[in-house]
Amino acid sequence: MGIGIYPVTVDLIEEIPELSDVLSGRIETDALFREVIEDLKKASAFSEDASIAASERAEWTHIKSELIKELRRMVKRSQ
Repeated sequence: MGIGIYPVTVDLIEEIPELSDVLSGRIETDALFREVIEDLKKASAFSEDASIAASERAEWTHIKSELIKELRRMVKRSQ
């Protein structure tokens, strides 16, 4: 996923405040972290898109939750 494809709807400080400092430093240097953040942006945008069915928004909300959990695991493993 390329950077900037989806609008920035994920505020790391709001979504995962305990990891925002760590992630902001890692995004620039770690392609895997950057990719997960881009996926999180996509999931966040779709989970809030009122033009799609509620069931699809719910699925994107679940994906967003799983991506946040994965970021937490990635940070924990890298420390």
